[in-house]
Order: sequence, then C-alpha cells, then structure tokens
Amino acid sequence: MQSESGIDPMNEKTNNKLRNKRHLGDNTIIGLLLVIFLFLTFTTDTFFKYENLYSIAYGVSIQFFAVIGFTFLIIMGEIDLSVGSMYGLSGTLVGFCMTVWKWSLLPSMIAVLFVCSLFGYLVGYLITKFKLNSMMVTLGTLSLVAGINAVVFNSFPAVIYNQEYRSLAKFKIAGIHWTIIAMFVIVIVLGFLFKYSTAIKKVYYIGNNPETAHLYGIKSDAIKKFAFTLSALTAALGGIIATSRITHSDVLTGNGLEFVLITGLVVGGASLAGGRGGIVKSLLGMLFIAILSTGMTTFRIEPFAQQVMLGVVLIVTVYIDSNINAKRLKG
Repeated sequence: MQSESGIDPMNEKTNNKLRNKRHLGDNTIIGLLLVIFLFLTFTTDTFFKYENLYSIAYGVSIQFFAVIGFTFLIIMGEIDLSVGSMYGLSGTLVGFCMTVWKWSLLPSMIAVLFVCSLFGYLVGYLITKFKLNSMMVTLGTLSLVAGINAVVFNSFPAVIYNQEYRSLAKFKIAGIHWTIIAMFVIVIVLGFLFKYSTAIKKVYYIGNNPETAHLYGIKSDAIKKFAFTLSALTAALGGIIATSRITHSDVLTGNGLEFVLITGLVVGGASLAGGRGGIVKSLLGMLFIAILSTGMTTFRIEPFAQQVMLGVVLIVTVYIDSNINAKRLKG
C-alpha cells in the first residue's frame, strides 16, 4: 500500500526491523557517551569543569557544520572523502579574498561558499551521471582540493587575519558562542524533519534500496547531487569558521576530518551501506569522538597514539556495522 505521497516505504516487517536497528544505534551511542563521561569525571580533576565541557562543545559546534551534508550522503550509502580538504580550502580562499583582493568578509564568504557548492555539485554530477563510485571519486577530489589549497596558501603572505574575519568565530549571544546555539537549533529542526518529513525520508529509501526507490518515482540522482552540493557547502562553512577561530590559514586545517566524521557517524549508529543514520546520532557520535580525544590528551597520550586509537575505533565500528548489514540481508 502506498503512502499519501505515493511512496511505498516497503513492507511493515522491513520497517519494523529498520526502526529497531535505529533504536539500537541510539541506545549504543548514549551508553558509550555515558560510560566515557563518567570514567573521565571520576578519574581526572579537569574533565568535569565548565571551561573544559564548554571547550568541547565549542569545538564540536564548528566541525558539526561539516557533518550536516555528510550525514545525508552516509544515509544514502554515499561518501564524501573530500570534506576535510574542502574544510581547509574554504578558509584559505576567504583569507585570500580579504588579504589580496581587499574584499570584506561577507562578499568573500558568499563567493567562496558559491564556488565550493558548485564544486560539490560537479562531483555529484559526475558520480550520478556516470554511475561512479563516490569513495573513489572523492578520494581523487580530496587530493585535488588539498593541492589547490596549498597553491592558494603559498600565493600570498602568511598573516594573522583582520579583526572582521577573526570576530566571526568569536561572536556570542548571551555569553554563548553562536555556533553552539546554531548547532542545537539545527539538530532540533533537522531531527524533526528526519523523523516526520516525507521529503527527507526519501534519503532512507534510497539508502535501503536505490532500485526500489527509483521504481516508486524518487529522483535519486537529483537528491544525491543536492547532497554532494550540501556536503561541500556545509564543510566550507565550517572551514571558514575554523580558520576564523585560529586567526590564520593553515594547510593542515581539516586534515583527516573525513575519517573523524566517518568514525563519529558509524559509532553513532549510521551505516556505510546506507539506510541508517540521522542528525542527532551524528552529533552524539561527534561528541563521543571529541570526548575520547580530550580524555586521551588529559592522560597525556601522544598524538600518534591517539591516531592509532581512533583508527582502532573506526575498524571496530566498521566491523560491527558489516555484521549488522550481513544479518540484515539474511533476515
């Protein structure tokens, strides 16, 4: 039986299984967050302090912008490995526009966000038009964008950006950085839409069964192109804010961010095979990774060892995700 929108969301048994899996993912990440939160609270003197917790929330709120479009892609079974390099490029381009071309902040941001969005659209067009693997295409894009970032970075003097640019990340509302407020507002709005909006639910249908989604009239290619555009746009916005926070461009900004996002989203219950995930889970997963990193720093674990630990977390979560998908196919 079709819904009022004319879309058959598969049969009731399949939907019930998918809902149960989503609830399992929610419960798992909440449990992980609670365990690590309590562990660090009782084993350190600095973790459970307002300044530290606020710093974690502030850092996550900037990276969160890059999570938005990435979440849509993951749910559809696609991936954007160029998100980290786009995150770094955008801040450098805004700095270039303001330093070399003497533009003010707003037109610089608008121009850079447009260029990055166009780039994301072109990537989505290539993937959907020629049925290419998004992981391989965006892996190449990662290298391309990182190279462009390095060229632009080296084309003008390394400077501390002016007050207008630096103030972007520092702006506060009622004593709270605006990015934190924006993060929670976006989570509430998108969380509601993911749950109740028929239009957004189409991304789940595409992720679960692209062929069936196509048969029921869902324009999968158009939605995927939009998602790749959104991923580039939101990553660029996050990168501009991140550069504002550190007050200057750095070619290492966004380096490895794509793997942090993948780890956070999969830990949060998303699946690399598509069909699972959500903006609330994405935030919870990113909070888990941020708290884990803070804990390792507190215990003076060296950065290389921290990378090893995050790599282990990613491998374990992907292994668990693969088992869940295998059981799902058998069921």
